[in-house]
Amino acid sequence: MISYRLILRESMAHVDEYLRLKEMDALLTQAKRDSIALDEELNRLKRREGEKAERQIQLNTLQTEYKELAHQIAEVDRQLSQRLSPETITKLEETGLNYLIRQQELEELMQEHQTFLAGFEETLNELREEIQAAMKQHTLLRDQNIERAKLLEQELSPDWQRAYRKIVSQNPAHGPFSRIDNGHCAFCRGTVSKLLESEVEAQLLLKPCPSCGRLFLPHKAVYG
Repeated sequence: MISYRLILRESMAHVDEYLRLKEMDALLTQAKRDSIALDEELNRLKRREGEKAERQIQLNTLQTEYKELAHQIAEVDRQLSQRLSPETITKLEETGLNYLIRQQELEELMQEHQTFLAGFEETLNELREEIQAAMKQHTLLRDQNIERAKLLEQELSPDWQRAYRKIVSQNPAHGPFSRIDNGHCAFCRGTVSKLLESEVEAQLLLKPCPSCGRLFLPHKAVYG
């Protein structure tokens, strides 16, 4: 009876450890999602700011052309003030007319860009406020989840802490945990022996995947 109680107590302790690991896994997974969401919000803002910058470059190009054209028109006016042949005057007047037509086109294009930029800046300011609020929320949730996971880690027994920290130190993609699925690691699909599966699922021992090193969480005890 004492042996049975001891075994039962140890099994329950292992279940508790696994449940901590499961919660840590969920917390860290959510923290990673929040980190990804932060990056997405920043990228969204950068894209819109990039659109504004591109429009500003286009406007600057038009303004440069407009200034150069103003100098050219002034030069035509200066030449027309001199004594010239009728043929030269006619040619200069045609050139000046083309300049004036292009100048009017540039004025319309610049006005269009300026109107767009003015409205876009207002929209961008609203977007910045929206994104800053979203980023603040994601940062808060991420930090809370990471802090909670650290507290749970401290509650693990020393052996389990060492096993957990070993795999975490390798910074595996998509987290440090996996489970056994029909004789294979659910993550890397590496083969899992019957003995290892029994150690994890029946004896509730903390074991890593032989292929990827992720820690197996027993399906029945943890996932129910």
